[in-house]
Amino acid sequence: MTDWIPWFRYQLKASADGFEWALSRIPSHLHEQLPPDPTYLGTWSPARHVWHVTEYERCLALPSMIDWLKIEQIDEDWPDDDEAWAKVQDRGFDTLIANFRRVRQQQIELLNQLTDADWDMPRETLWGQKPLSMVVTKTFQHTYEHGDTLLRMGLWWEEILKEQVEEARKSTSADA
Repeated sequence: MTDWIPWFRYQLKASADGFEWALSRIPSHLHEQLPPDPTYLGTWSPARHVWHVTEYERCLALPSMIDWLKIEQIDEDWPDDDEAWAKVQDRGFDTLIANFRRVRQQQIELLNQLTDADWDMPRETLWGQKPLSMVVTKTFQHTYEHGDTLLRMGLWWEEILKEQVEEARKSTSADA
């Protein structure tokens, strides 16, 4: 493949659209709730998934792409833990998704500056000796990974809740 920029522009756009589509399948009143079945739906709220993907891209993916331009940049810590999440979860869901869109758009626009980059030549990255093609691929893979969890939430959250209510009802009836 030689036309990397259109390919990655498409992938970054499509994975962002898919991520937001998955999110749209989850009723908004559940966006900040923990899912009912952690073994299948995970242990994070939908809002935390959005924050996590955004912060990964802001603190790791975008700076890694910028490294190929050999320009000075400020390194950002990525405190991906419960304490960091607790500090930002009051921002509101609309702010979280707007931040995701902004950071993703920055990456898409940055592609235009990488026309002369050697997309196949490995360089030192956060993931070891990797080419730029891997760095950008990791971004949309990560988006699809969390998008998959959000899709499962959108498809099954309310059904699992109904099953749990039914099981509790049967248990209460059996105890009576």
